[in-house]
Amino acid sequence: MIGNEINGIIVIGISYGKGVFAWSLKRTRYLTPGHDTIFAKGQNTGGADNFLKFMQYELIPAVNKNYNTDPDSAAICGESLGGLLNSYILFKQPELFKSYIIISPSLVWNSKSVLKLESGYFADHKELNKVAFVAYGSLDNKETIISPTTELIRNIQAHNYKGLKLITRIFEGETHMSVPSVAITNGLKTLYKQ
Repeated sequence: MIGNEINGIIVIGISYGKGVFAWSLKRTRYLTPGHDTIFAKGQNTGGADNFLKFMQYELIPAVNKNYNTDPDSAAICGESLGGLLNSYILFKQPELFKSYIIISPSLVWNSKSVLKLESGYFADHKELNKVAFVAYGSLDNKETIISPTTELIRNIQAHNYKGLKLITRIFEGETHMSVPSVAITNGLKTLYKQ
């Protein structure tokens, strides 16, 4: 890589189609586990499990077949609803990825169902051989992003999963909209440092 800051990586982006309307509809549909009656009334939501099947059975095999990959270093990165999805995958199907970059996750979704999922996961698993990079901006919404993310971090730390490397960052002066660029860069440099 230019600058030798990180090892060579392959970045796969999943498109939502053209326009903000298509982006919003598909993002809300595919990145959400369960249906939320407070934040998404009347919207088509709850498609996370189908999206996971697409990644597991179609996307990941196609990428591994067509590119020189190392499945043991595969990571997923997402912000907001993408961070929600990544948190969900970490405790629903952690075997899909080695590392998780979770940025400003919308953990209030569906009455904080991912926090409940993490507690349920811990009841049956004391080991989690993964790397989780969890970050948000200091100027993000306290009620919907900062407090639930802090709660997830504290729960994970209290459960002290064997094998889990948890890295947390708060980016000072960053908002929900400005934090992705700095957090993605920092997360990739943390995971794939040369």
